[in-house]
Amino acid sequence: MAAADPQALADRLFSTFLAPLVLGGPTRPGKPIGGKRILSIGDRAPSDAATLSLVDLARVRVARRIVAVDRLESAPTGTEWALAGVLHDLVQSTHPGFAAPLRRSGPPRLLDVVEKTLDALPGATHARDALSRHTWLARMFELARTDTDLKWWTGSERFLGTEPPARLQAWPELRRVQVTKTARPLMDLPSSGGVADPSRFAHLVSRLLEKSPLTDLATIDRPLPAFVWTRETLTLCATNAGRTLALRAFALLPEREVDAALGRATRQLFALKAVRARRFAMAVLRDRALASAAARISGANEPEALVLGETRDDAAFAIATGALVATHWIAQSGVGLTERDRRAMLEVLAPAARGTTPSTVADLGASLPPPAALRPM
Repeated sequence: MAAADPQALADRLFSTFLAPLVLGGPTRPGKPIGGKRILSIGDRAPSDAATLSLVDLARVRVARRIVAVDRLESAPTGTEWALAGVLHDLVQSTHPGFAAPLRRSGPPRLLDVVEKTLDALPGATHARDALSRHTWLARMFELARTDTDLKWWTGSERFLGTEPPARLQAWPELRRVQVTKTARPLMDLPSSGGVADPSRFAHLVSRLLEKSPLTDLATIDRPLPAFVWTRETLTLCATNAGRTLALRAFALLPEREVDAALGRATRQLFALKAVRARRFAMAVLRDRALASAAARISGANEPEALVLGETRDDAAFAIATGALVATHWIAQSGVGLTERDRRAMLEVLAPAARGTTPSTVADLGASLPPPAALRPM
């Protein structure tokens, strides 16, 4: 492949990494690409039209889980190519080959390039842009390397991301061959045979997620890197369209884990006294509480009250704060609700709203989202 040929680079990145990332199946990361070459791809389509057509269908399926769309822009934009290249090089920074004594300086240098590349990329400017980026990166935390531990009667060996030679697995009963395969997920790669700094790796994954805020929100239940509110996710959730995308993405995840992540991140905004930022965060909590209350009053039976449970943890904080802000919204605005529904939703929300602490109530007074400016969808 010609080193300076952007089309050849795009085709290699698409066939070995980006298409398998979207479609599922084994990715085959190659030599690190580097920032200048990643950015040189620009807005161009991969040459493999047949695979691109399959990728288009897979991306639409991802999008349709949270919004009714029939088509997306087919080829990646220049920024989407760059995000894929950054993820490719992040994965390659954990390659076991860097553990060799003369190559240990490789991962830090590669991570430096990744950070500078991310600095050069623009954020998502609107909800559709965020949706498009998400359809490319939605499965990034499914990336994993399969390591194989092989033992036999005279020795053992570990193979990181590669298949053991057939000769070592021959005559398994006679040689007492034992094969153990272990999947190493994306966030475990730096500490599993590589030499990349795990904390810096996690930081750069967070930086990558900032450039795809819907992916950041749609994977909010991940253990690492822990979700925090960023300017990009708050900006997305400041719009009705973006907040709706986020809430629908949350609905696909375990409810308690989402509440815990939202509660922990919103508490951080309270600790930082970020008044304007937490208005948008609380609008998300409010709409989440309103959706829960609406679902509870829609059935024929007596609606079940929204309660916090016995543990006052981050999840309880998110539920209680959302219920309190939702109660405020119903009392001040309640656009689109009948009087009967208003009363019913207030009854459902009341137990959880009473679970807020006095200090939280005092802090909320200065940062409640304006009812007219932030209407739930």
